[in-house]
Amino acid sequence: DEDGTLRKLTCISIVGIEDPVRPEVPDAIKSCQSAGVTIRMVTGDNLITARSIARKCGILTEEQDGGNILEGKTFHTLVHDNNGVFDQDKFDLVWPSLRVLARSSPSDKYVLVTGIITSKLSKNREVVAVTGDGTNDAPALKAADVGFAMGIAGTDVAKNASDIILTDDNFSSIVKACMWEECLRLNI
Repeated sequence: DEDGTLRKLTCISIVGIEDPVRPEVPDAIKSCQSAGVTIRMVTGDNLITARSIARKCGILTEEQDGGNILEGKTFHTLVHDNNGVFDQDKFDLVWPSLRVLARSSPSDKYVLVTGIITSKLSKNREVVAVTGDGTNDAPALKAADVGFAMGIAGTDVAKNASDIILTDDNFSSIVKACMWEECLRLNI
């Protein structure tokens, strides 16, 4: 008797698990933003979790929401026509304000990368860097101007698709890579 059994249960505890933001990440993101780099987070996490992480990292502020955070299905609907074909004009209405893409698929990440690269909204073409660790990140890593793969947690497929492997899996290493790029560019 399932109904009878379920009525006799007592909740002993509820456990919550959090994968905390690394302490150095908010400062690294702030450094990128101060240098004019726009940080966008693309994740498979649900909207509530993605919003919370983005706020803790400094990608979103309390005032930002609405068009700044979308779920993958909504993003797909907004940037494709009725036949499911990518529409650059529709995409160009979405990406400038987008900061967080939650419940996204690998194809959403790829569309975001390639759409920004091909966009004509900016005076100069946007340079797109992508981080990833999984096999599903490989298309976006390959399509990006610079692909950063995680050296510890990353799959071989992600590493092979990337341009740079972060040996410490640390976002702050991207800031160092950008500083080195700027130094090289100024001295060549």
